[in-house]
Amino acid sequence: MCQFVETICIENGKPRNLSYHVQRLNLTMRTFFPESKAIGEHELLTDIPNVQGLQKARVVYDENGIAECSFAPYTIRKINSIAIVEGNDISYSWKSTDRSALMRLREKAPDYDEVIIIKNGCVTDTSYTNLCFFDGKEWLTPDTPLLRGTMRQKLLDEGIIREARILKTDLHKFQSVSLINAMMPLGELLLSL
Repeated sequence: MCQFVETICIENGKPRNLSYHVQRLNLTMRTFFPESKAIGEHELLTDIPNVQGLQKARVVYDENGIAECSFAPYTIRKINSIAIVEGNDISYSWKSTDRSALMRLREKAPDYDEVIIIKNGCVTDTSYTNLCFFDGKEWLTPDTPLLRGTMRQKLLDEGIIREARILKTDLHKFQSVSLINAMMPLGELLLSL
């Protein structure tokens, strides 16, 4: 059975960007399980622990609705080195529980903490985040992401970042890269290029 997942940041007992997660979850449900009913914000997360700090909520769902929901303390991974890997055949447009294709690309650079995935010459994502590049004036995110993440979409909607075609050959033009996902806002995990 095909299962999908939403990873939601819970900050001091409150979900961050919940409407973006609900929107993506329901788009996925309509696409893969058109007979299933929509899930609302109040149904997505129940019994949120009232804990200070960051918690990671992991919501797994399928054609029958929410299959499981778990909460765990969250600490940002340390990333000091990043490699470039080619993955012209990769497809990860939907946030599936099957991350094997991403992990195969990650394993191509075992001596590095993370990888930037290049598909057909274009910069996409890392194995677990979207990317934002700073050119000294503005933040740009590739218009060729593997997955359209919720934090990425929020930053685009707010005009904080903008989409651009970023090729592998353009990477030298940027000062830094910020790895972003539901758990990490822009600037939280920043690497010099």
